[in-house]
Amino acid sequence: MIGSWLSSLGHFLYEFTLTYGVIGLGTGAFVESLGVPTASIVIELAAGTLILTGRTTFLEALIVSDLGLTLGSLASYYVGRAGARAVDAFRPKSLEQAEHSKARAFLMRHGERGILFAQLFGPARTWISLPAGAMKLEIKRFTIYTAIGGAIYCSIAIGISFLVTGLLKKRVEQIFGYLNVQGLVGLGLGLLALYLVWRYLRKRNNNRKDPVVTDSSEV
Repeated sequence: MIGSWLSSLGHFLYEFTLTYGVIGLGTGAFVESLGVPTASIVIELAAGTLILTGRTTFLEALIVSDLGLTLGSLASYYVGRAGARAVDAFRPKSLEQAEHSKARAFLMRHGERGILFAQLFGPARTWISLPAGAMKLEIKRFTIYTAIGGAIYCSIAIGISFLVTGLLKKRVEQIFGYLNVQGLVGLGLGLLALYLVWRYLRKRNNNRKDPVVTDSSEV
């Protein structure tokens, strides 16, 4: 059920990006940073196509994607911070009981720099902002480290998309380059020659298999 929903969302974001360009890249990054896994896969899928078709540049795609990622992370940060205040008001000890959660332990061990490293990995990139807000990390450093880590991730994702899309496009162009008029005529003649040879060999083979009829009548 959840997998089907995520697949539908990914397809929608991909089509949205092909229609509206870099806005879709920023939207995918923003949605994933809000806590929706794999939403930013649209960057890997569509960025290369947008660049190769001249609808955007590498730098523009990078800036918009990183901006969407940072804004989504800030929204998640404040959700985590607001949730922490609500928990503090009603169950003051609950945060202490969550001291050993993986995300919290990661941030306690690496501090704000952990935000930068977390942006390079899918699950951490999606969820790290909530515990950061709950722990009330300094917002300025959080934003800076998120933007730097997000820029590294987005540049890698866009670069991979560009290289893979470019390679596939080149191969397709090469294939269609051979399929010109002369090539098609040559291909047709070659197929016709193979057919005639196959038909001749088949007829010859059948003649060999036919029994020899002899006249055994006596004179």
